[in-house]
Amino acid sequence: MRQQIQNSSHALQIEKLPRRVFHPIQDDGGKPLIRRVLIANRGEIACRVISTCRKLDIVSVAVYTDPDRSSLHVREADEAIYLGKIDDSSGNPHQNIKLLIDTAINNNVDAIHPGYGYLSENADFSQQVRDAGLIFLGPSPQSMAVLGDKRSAKQYLLQHAPEIPLIPGYNGSEQNINRLLAEADKIGFPILIKASAGGGGKGMRIVRAREQLQDELERAQSEALRSFGSSDCIFERYIQKSKHIEMQIIGDSHNTVVSLLDRECSIQRRHQKIVEEAPSPWLSAELRTKMSDTAVAIGKLLEYESAGTVEFIVNVETSEFFFLEVNTRIQVEHPITEETTGVDIVALQIFVASGGKLDSLGYFKQGRAPQVGHAIEVRLCAEDPTRDFMPDLGTIWRWEPASYILGAESTHDVRFETGVATGSQVSVYFDPMISKIVVWAPTRGRAIEKMVKMLANTVCIGVRSNQLFLQSCLLQPEFHRPDYTTNFIPDLLPRLLKNPYVTDFSRAQQQLSFLPSILCRHPDFNPGRDTRQPFRSLPRSFRNQKADPANVEASVVRFPSHPSMAFVVEWPVARGSVTPHTVNIIAAPKVDGENSTKDSSLSEQLALRYNKLSLQIRALHTGANSGASSYQVALEVREVKEFRQTPASQWHLIDFSVSVDSRQYKAYAASFLRPTISDIGSSQKFFAHIPTLGVSIEYDVFSLLTYGESLRQDEAIAGAVSEASPKAPMPCKVLNVLKKNGEKVKIGDVAVVIESMKMEMKILATVEGVFKTHVSEGQAVGEGTVLFTIDKE
Repeated sequence: MRQQIQNSSHALQIEKLPRRVFHPIQDDGGKPLIRRVLIANRGEIACRVISTCRKLDIVSVAVYTDPDRSSLHVREADEAIYLGKIDDSSGNPHQNIKLLIDTAINNNVDAIHPGYGYLSENADFSQQVRDAGLIFLGPSPQSMAVLGDKRSAKQYLLQHAPEIPLIPGYNGSEQNINRLLAEADKIGFPILIKASAGGGGKGMRIVRAREQLQDELERAQSEALRSFGSSDCIFERYIQKSKHIEMQIIGDSHNTVVSLLDRECSIQRRHQKIVEEAPSPWLSAELRTKMSDTAVAIGKLLEYESAGTVEFIVNVETSEFFFLEVNTRIQVEHPITEETTGVDIVALQIFVASGGKLDSLGYFKQGRAPQVGHAIEVRLCAEDPTRDFMPDLGTIWRWEPASYILGAESTHDVRFETGVATGSQVSVYFDPMISKIVVWAPTRGRAIEKMVKMLANTVCIGVRSNQLFLQSCLLQPEFHRPDYTTNFIPDLLPRLLKNPYVTDFSRAQQQLSFLPSILCRHPDFNPGRDTRQPFRSLPRSFRNQKADPANVEASVVRFPSHPSMAFVVEWPVARGSVTPHTVNIIAAPKVDGENSTKDSSLSEQLALRYNKLSLQIRALHTGANSGASSYQVALEVREVKEFRQTPASQWHLIDFSVSVDSRQYKAYAASFLRPTISDIGSSQKFFAHIPTLGVSIEYDVFSLLTYGESLRQDEAIAGAVSEASPKAPMPCKVLNVLKKNGEKVKIGDVAVVIESMKMEMKILATVEGVFKTHVSEGQAVGEGTVLFTIDKE
């Protein structure tokens, strides 16, 4: 107990290092050498660079394509230049070197910041920027050429620094499949395939058996070619119990290289980081020093300039570390290093690019930055963890950082680095990352607590995300132990997919299925209500046939995340000012056709199901339905705002609280509801973020009649598309059609390969039969498009 008090007292004494911003060098006339910067990137990293430019009184010039016309980085920049269409026949404008340099020259910029991704590690881009008389805010072309490619980096180190430990593997240029098979046999399985020219998990595959190698290699090469312009791959021995630890370095043009110390990035899915922390909780002081010195030595060997990250894999069982690669750019996770070392890395990039000397700053003692406290970063991504982290697309109907709910005082030492706002689009053309959330605290334990709180109170409505999954990761006992490894997510996946706050999330959804309709009952909720309508004086609960026990005030709610879950929500008492209200909730009849016959027509099946629903409603009305749950509920609406994106596109943002029996919930909603659930048309959308559950819930709200019509549509779709007709899981591009029309296929055959948001997916045949498709290679298709059909023989 005494030790805990001492530790707590020590934590209170730890003060965060103030963030230092280093101004660029001035010319002989006293003017900064860098006054205008073009950011050859987009999204959150563009916003991040703009933020530092503003602090340094540098004019920021953003570039954008069609999907980004209203994006945050375009609005935040001092100037924004349109590059053209994202799907232009000449390629992605963000990767068009001549276009970017011409744009920079035409707009009188002094320097170009490449961000990360796109051309950030392209040596030709770095060289051509310099040849055009501009300053490149990144390393030299020579450093990029050697270190930016995994193969050349390892070959260079083998020749010039053999003391640096490398993972056993194959780094040769020969890509013949027979040679690669032979090299894999020498290394021994399991092996790791990596794209030679890139990172970020693209083109990376674990191969555990020889017979899997050729297929996985082809996928890795295809992904590498599209992501980095080169299909070349290297092999490494896969270390089963490993940590991914990296060292941040920065160098100047005077051959000084300093270390900003370590970050741990072992929490990964699909070989891509989603949780990072600094410092690593596992590293000993001795090992940290060794790895830092090794990273600096690599930088000095190549007279490295600007920011770079030296990545290592560490064997947890032996404490051996091995060089992986050097990322010759600013990293996604750089903010946690800024938080623990007190430096602005983007400002340092600008400082050294203008000729500044790191030694002149007097900040890096013994070649290392100070490191104080603990920082954690998570990557909030538009993806569905329950579907193998498949990316999601669409509109962000509401975005509110946690400061909106918790206030500025509770979000001290918290950063939300994002390129989105309410109304932003998550596009098929870009990476699915929505935001980086970064926290600093005196200790690791407090940093974890703070991050969980930030995630639970961040409102991200409209697309599926990993928001709850991240909270689950941070709350696991295994994460609180420093020796977790890169196997953390694969080993714990079933547990990580569960809501960590409630034991039965389905039960919680059922209990809160009344939220849309209780809002519609509220007298102050009148969006879209026309004061000229002829029956406006009638109460909303008016029913002309009171004697009909099926004519009750009820709606049906379905949850798109669980399409089989639907609930009837019935209000036995007319609307009014009396609170609390009584609400009855029961599961809607299953759409299983159990009472229909094989020969029943669609209309007959629909009639049977609707009759079943009607009987259920009557039983609710008379109190005869023993399966119903009854709650006492009350509503307090705190604020209703209208968000108007265009005259034809608007919705409401609602803050409210509800009580369910004795429990209180706060909720933050995006609503497309009308005051009365219409009997005409389809369902209406409603989203509610509930901090105590750590997640947003999406509702489809039906009247009794529109729910009946939805059953008809479900039946029609089920009849038209079976398991033999797989559909596109999201908007995507068809990369390959591997079967020909009329060709016979077997179960498990890869028929079509698609790509969305930089992720490649195989679509397999699930039945035997004859293949037929109407899609072609290169075609863009929408979500739900039938990719192919198989006629069973």
